[in-house]
Amino acid sequence: MYIGRDWTVEHNQTAKVKNAELRYTVLGSGEPVLCIHGTNIADSLITPLQFYPDLFKDYQFISYYRAGYNGSTLEKDSLSIEEGAEQAKQLLEHLGIKKTHILAFSFGGVIGFQFMLSYPEMVHSAILLEPYLNRESPEAVEANVRAFNRAMELFQAGDKLGAAQLYMVDVCGPSFLGAVDMTNPLDVWDRVSVAADIAFNIDFPAIVNWGFKMSDARAGKFDDKKPTMPILAVMGLDSEAAMPGFREVQQFLMDWLPQAERCGIMNATHGMQSMNPIEVGQAALAFLRKHPMV
Repeated sequence: MYIGRDWTVEHNQTAKVKNAELRYTVLGSGEPVLCIHGTNIADSLITPLQFYPDLFKDYQFISYYRAGYNGSTLEKDSLSIEEGAEQAKQLLEHLGIKKTHILAFSFGGVIGFQFMLSYPEMVHSAILLEPYLNRESPEAVEANVRAFNRAMELFQAGDKLGAAQLYMVDVCGPSFLGAVDMTNPLDVWDRVSVAADIAFNIDFPAIVNWGFKMSDARAGKFDDKKPTMPILAVMGLDSEAAMPGFREVQQFLMDWLPQAERCGIMNATHGMQSMNPIEVGQAALAFLRKHPMV
């Protein structure tokens, strides 16, 4: 993987949305693709995708830093999943985009999922890279609680970077940190250290308080909002080995969404686009071409 010394993607445009000002950028041209990054590492979606430049030839990738991350502001001390989806909608309105593809990862996948529930008329298709839906199996819940508590102990002791990295290791496995080193900006860990306040104080409470539950969906509670657009559910083939729960979510997506397609990324855990960006790019491009807007 080689594209020079530092492959930072500058997010040098701003859009005022409800309770925030978002920094964003647009790469490529063609059909729009809204990118929604996960927690802790705001650069870990659009930046690794540069290793697969074919993506940007026929598609316009809209990448933004979610409220509180990397210079995007947040004017309150909390932000729900629903509010995050609303801010994404307002960014698209700022750009004059009425319909888009979505590419969303992890916590961003939860926001992307809520976006599909709240604003289905604006979504042509969605690529979900292991959306971090609240787990329900006992072993997965236990593993997630343990990872959060271990990281929170460090965070409360003042070691913000250590807390973020420990959480990543528990969720993604130890090889993930080296992948981030080599597929993200040179100052990625400085950015993560600053963003830890948002991750631990805003993102984590938001997902705990999110109203969507897989068991409720299986019972029919959300049938009137069930997404019908093409969806690609992507999973790292080694994700479950690092932490239980990813297979549970993948199976839910296959069961609840009859139109969902599945994709496995080799040699990758959660954070697959940092660990195997070329294969993620290939899968995304194949799916987008399969489901054109016109």
